Amino acid sequence: MPSVDPESPVGVAAPSTSWRPLSLLVGLAFFMEQLDSTIIAPAIPDIAMAFGVAPLSLNLTMTVYLLCAVVFIPTGGHLAARWGTRTVFRAAIWLFVASSVLCALAPDLTTLAVARALQGVGAALMVPVGRMAIVHSAPRGQLVLALAWMITPAMLGPLLGPPLGGLITTWWSWHGIFLINVPIGLAGLWAAERWMPQIRQPAEARFDLLAWTLLALILALVIGALEAVRHVRDTAGLAWAAVIGTAACAGLVLAYRHRSRRAVPLLAFDLLRVTTFRTSFWAGALVRVGYGALPFLLPLMLQVALGFSALQSGLALLASGAVAFVTKTQTAGMLRRWGFRRVLLINGVLCAAGLAACATFQASWGLVAITLVASVAGFFRSIQFNALAAIAYSGLRPQQVAPATTLNTMGQQLGVTLGISLSALVVDLAAQWGGRAQPAAIDFAWAFGLVALTALAALPHYLRLPAHAGADLSGHRAPV
Repeated sequence: MPSVDPESPVGVAAPSTSWRPLSLLVGLAFFMEQLDSTIIAPAIPDIAMAFGVAPLSLNLTMTVYLLCAVVFIPTGGHLAARWGTRTVFRAAIWLFVASSVLCALAPDLTTLAVARALQGVGAALMVPVGRMAIVHSAPRGQLVLALAWMITPAMLGPLLGPPLGGLITTWWSWHGIFLINVPIGLAGLWAAERWMPQIRQPAEARFDLLAWTLLALILALVIGALEAVRHVRDTAGLAWAAVIGTAACAGLVLAYRHRSRRAVPLLAFDLLRVTTFRTSFWAGALVRVGYGALPFLLPLMLQVALGFSALQSGLALLASGAVAFVTKTQTAGMLRRWGFRRVLLINGVLCAAGLAACATFQASWGLVAITLVASVAGFFRSIQFNALAAIAYSGLRPQQVAPATTLNTMGQQLGVTLGISLSALVVDLAAQWGGRAQPAAIDFAWAFGLVALTALAALPHYLRLPAHAGADLSGHRAPV
């Protein structure tokens, strides 16, 4: 176990050569979090049938998970400063495992949504606190390698989630997709007792509970408003809901800005003045609105509208994820040759085209052709996400990296949450306007069209980048 230096006034762990078990432990928690965000997608129609609700209503189980993860990300550092990294990490795993059991036992949609919210809280604390322990425990010269050891297991989560969810749902029951977290979580608890250091490093500023509450209310109101619109059937009710929701959200935003001027800001929005970080934040959020909706939309379209099984839809997502996994190793060479600006521009158009292509899916295509198109879209998505993640840090000073990571992570998660909510809303409204009790392929096509346009809306951000942007990271030399 990495030792805590008793002479250190802040309780920072002394560098240790045994960082590999710690990195793999945090990677296991990261894997469990990533697995759970995608494993539910192929099981949605079966869960909806068990609860007697429309499949689109299950979007709530994905958005509430992501929303709670977004809201609680800023709390991890402050909780670890008070209680220690090992205590908070173990508590987060316990919460994740317990809430997974509650998900499996849920008798209705409301109970499942509450249990998923608790899962989101656990997920928001596990990985940031674990990453903090790695940063303070690994020698500086091996930090990049230590973080790579953490990320590698996590990359398998989104890859294995869809086919595993389809397999468990087909051959056992949807309850099993949540119970699989129990043995993984128990193994993590045992490993945490051995390898997670107990670090208490004082936070740089006092946690602003009021600002955090206002921020949580703003995010919850936005997602709640999108969900409420799906249940409004008349134009007058829709208009009133829009007016009331907009006014309430605007009031909360003004209150948050006023509070941020009087205290240390909870989120470092001033970093958006840096061109490269601003591009990563806004463009990354827009692209994730599109591709964050894909793991929700595609399985539903394949099963509800095109008649494929849960296992078949999971295999389609597996192929797309596998291509994205392999592509990660190719991005550096592309950036070195063409630079960030050109790669982001050209590949950004191809990203939007990949989503638009999904709108054309029909049952007559067959699973192989659909999987091929989804895999090509996954190829472009992986390049774009890698490039956007890298350029975020190009113009930042070392002390800005931590707050930038928090802000960027929240923006990305919120983009995914909005993508799922918006796509569910569009599919539902399109089916209503078409007089269909169950969504058809054309209804999903409207949603894919919307998220494709959203991804395309990131192009102005790429155009504002200088030709040499990120050259310190890519090694690209722009022509003089």
